[in-house]
Amino acid sequence: MDLSISVFGMGYVGSVTAACFAHLGHRIVGVDVSPAKVEMMAGGRSPIIEARMSELVEEGHRTGGSAPPLTRR
Repeated sequence: MDLSISVFGMGYVGSVTAACFAHLGHRIVGVDVSPAKVEMMAGGRSPIIEARMSELVEEGHRTGGSAPPLTRR
């Protein structure tokens, strides 16, 4: 069952949470006050440096059908 999940804050906790849920096929709406983080996640780039994050965010962005992290301000 695919869920729509909102994640508030695209820092270390929020971006990892969003990327993992998107990897599992859920639709993610991420929210952050930082325009830079919003632009990075919306463009398929990780706003943090963490193991496998770049791959997870890129995968979510590339596979539009499996819920890319859609980030809003």
